[in-house]
Amino acid sequence: MVEVIGVYEVNEDVHLIELKIDTKPSDVNVEGFTQEIEGVSKDDWQVAYDEYYLNDEGSKVIGDFFNKPAEDLTPTRIAFFLYFVDFTTPLLTPFGKVNLPSPLHMPERLKDIIEFEEVD
Repeated sequence: MVEVIGVYEVNEDVHLIELKIDTKPSDVNVEGFTQEIEGVSKDDWQVAYDEYYLNDEGSKVIGDFFNKPAEDLTPTRIAFFLYFVDFTTPLLTPFGKVNLPSPLHMPERLKDIIEFEEVD
């Protein structure tokens, strides 16, 4: 099961999506999080990137793209960036489709621990 904790606007083109997933981090393939773009090859859909694994409260980074969490415990709390989010289209995940709520302002707990870097 995937629970959307929040979707946060980073800028006009990018959102940070925070999820709780009922599986351990080693079973999460971040590249499997995407949105369908009708009429566009799946190879050209946007995918999640620059993921951060968070503690249960979402207040501390315990792993990232380079280093999954040392403890492989369930559930997984994760935040990742996604370009060009379409709020009328579900997020496709390796665990099923998830509808996304309207975006919110980034909470202070995440502003302090997650930094967005533009893709080259």
